[in-house]
Amino acid sequence: MENHPDPTISPNQEEATQQGSSVNVNKSDKSKNDLNTASRTNKCEELNEKMAQMARGMRRCELTEREMEWELKRVFGYVKYGPPEYQSTSVKLSEVETQQIDWLWQRRIPFGKITLLDGDPGMGKSLLAITIAACVSTGRPMPDGTPGRQGGIILIAPEDSAEDTIKPRMEAAGCDPSQVLLLNNVLCFDEKRQVVYERPFSLSRDLNDLEIEIKRAKAILVVLDPLTALLGRNIDSSRDQDVREVFAPLAQLAERTGCAILIIRHLSKGSSANILYRGAGSIGIIASARTCLLVAQDPDDEQKRVFATIKSNLSKMAPNLTFQIVENERGVPYIQWLGANHHTNWALLHPGTNLSFERQEILGALKDATGPLDTKEISELTGLKYASLRLILYRMQDAQEIVRLYRGKYTSPNHPSITPKSMLTTSETNETNETNETNETNETSETSETIKHIDK
Repeated sequence: MENHPDPTISPNQEEATQQGSSVNVNKSDKSKNDLNTASRTNKCEELNEKMAQMARGMRRCELTEREMEWELKRVFGYVKYGPPEYQSTSVKLSEVETQQIDWLWQRRIPFGKITLLDGDPGMGKSLLAITIAACVSTGRPMPDGTPGRQGGIILIAPEDSAEDTIKPRMEAAGCDPSQVLLLNNVLCFDEKRQVVYERPFSLSRDLNDLEIEIKRAKAILVVLDPLTALLGRNIDSSRDQDVREVFAPLAQLAERTGCAILIIRHLSKGSSANILYRGAGSIGIIASARTCLLVAQDPDDEQKRVFATIKSNLSKMAPNLTFQIVENERGVPYIQWLGANHHTNWALLHPGTNLSFERQEILGALKDATGPLDTKEISELTGLKYASLRLILYRMQDAQEIVRLYRGKYTSPNHPSITPKSMLTTSETNETNETNETNETNETSETSETIKHIDK
């Protein structure tokens, strides 16, 4: 199909092989950890049964409810801090079996964890989530060519119609709809009126329903779209305590079930320099997520989107990808992947930053060049003095407006000449280059006057 992975993106086969070979090890280690968890659960159940027996005996002795509560609390305190067989649910680290991270999408979406997908409205976040779900439903490779995993999906998306939006988009993305379960509403019972009714799903109230449906559907992916519509009416997304009361049990659910939780979130209207602070709501939201993904407009082409990783606690950052939204013959949108993208994450959220005349000239020269340029070549093309140019380049590199490659060569962030090898060289040499650049500028007698000139 048209929306299958673009062959211009070469997958990291070595990493894929290593990841695949670790699956059996992960299953073995996970089963041992599951046994430890089951053992602790059995202890709780055994203790509950003993407490229930005591309560029944107290009722036969005609103790009042208040006397029973006091006595049971006293007994529980003795049991909890007394006999070793009933002591706390803590676990010695030596008893924990180590296991490798298992990935739904390598270096982007881990199993058993929470992943955020951030972006402004209209960037294609929901469509991207549907594309990911389509890959999971069939088990085909992910958009970057890495191996896919086949399984069920639970989609909770109350803002979109299943009939005219969700299902047509799923079909356009090549999804197997029999693997997708919609869970926008849950059944409830009103004790006073003694009636059964439906209400919208809420993360603060319905995690038990979600866990049951995960097991029924054998789901390996849950998509929550969007977060603000699903938190619950009494949850303030800007209050850290409220957020953590929802996300802590959600993270535990993900770990228990081994299911990947993908949450779609809008960006705030702020302009924080730290990209991690741009997501709407409390900082506790992104703190609870192990990875955070971003969809943003390509600074060089408003018709294209960049899919980036902005936080990863479990691996190194995955490379950015480019896609555009196209339509099929019925006018239904789907995603067409276009290959790798080398724009920095900072540039993705600051595309409208006003640049000085000098910086605009430098960027223009770098974009028009057939390859990377050194400082002398940039000076000849722009007419800027060498001493001034050196300082400007240092500041532009620090602001991630340009990329410094090997041997002091510079280029624009998404220049065709950038290769994975050159980007590796950049990351290895940047620290040395910055030190050398700083030393050079300190030795220049014109530094202070030049800085004043640039800042004007």
